[in-house]
Amino acid sequence: MFEKIISNTSKIVVGNSEKIKLTLAAIVSEGSILIEDYPGSGKTTFAKAITQSLGLNFKRVQFTSDLLPSDILGFNIFLDGKLNFQKGPIFTNIVLADELNRGSPKSQSAFLEAMEEKKVSIDGISHSLPEPFFVIATQNPMDSSGTSSLPDSQLDRFMISYSLSDLNDDDKIEMLKKEINFDQHKSENVDWQKIKERKNIITVKDEIYKYVVSIEQRIQSLDQKIYVSARCLKQIIDLARGWAIINNKDYVTHQDIKDTIPYILRHRIRFLNQEEKIEFVNKEILEKIDLS
Repeated sequence: MFEKIISNTSKIVVGNSEKIKLTLAAIVSEGSILIEDYPGSGKTTFAKAITQSLGLNFKRVQFTSDLLPSDILGFNIFLDGKLNFQKGPIFTNIVLADELNRGSPKSQSAFLEAMEEKKVSIDGISHSLPEPFFVIATQNPMDSSGTSSLPDSQLDRFMISYSLSDLNDDDKIEMLKKEINFDQHKSENVDWQKIKERKNIITVKDEIYKYVVSIEQRIQSLDQKIYVSARCLKQIIDLARGWAIINNKDYVTHQDIKDTIPYILRHRIRFLNQEEKIEFVNKEILEKIDLS
């Protein structure tokens, strides 16, 4: 099933098969995704291709400086003498928060409860979101005009972050030749209940949990400001389970952790350029841990 989804998505997205697999693993793990790249690099096309391949409902919210929380969550109105709730675009399976860091802090914070608890509160009343529910957010680099930094509380709710891979010359030619037509884009019928059941039977041995704790201890020993929350530690295990499912395995290995954790830590590291972060995680954290 996932091979078909990857194949279908690759017909639209050129040269990013590993990022497609990583995104699927995060979605299987019920985690949200942050894609950071320059305008025009294909972030929105990538997110739309993934969601349509999964056959899920999705809506797009374009963040601007004047966007209000009610434009995202919805609002109450009086109609025929009764209070009626008008649902916002967040009531879908996958919401694409496009250029999230161009919005005001108020509009950005509208996602906090939704990403953590899969519900939103309007005028003191909670409304459950559809299941499954995920956020795929894109943001422009911090040196772009009209952007504001996402707060740590929001960044910590994203399971992974990455930039799209640079295309080689052949990939660029293929991309230029390709005519994107989402109406002809095939989707798979995904049984999310079966996926949840399979995720629960993925074997995670104690040595894997100890390895994750060792990683946390190594990070704490560095004289750098990298905050690893309890939520982050859970995300490491959850994403490794999702990565195992995508790779048709019934157990988690140390290599699964090594393959995925750089993308979990990437948006939690503030003191390096984006292109240096993955190398830093591999050389200064993972390679320093003795597995013997």
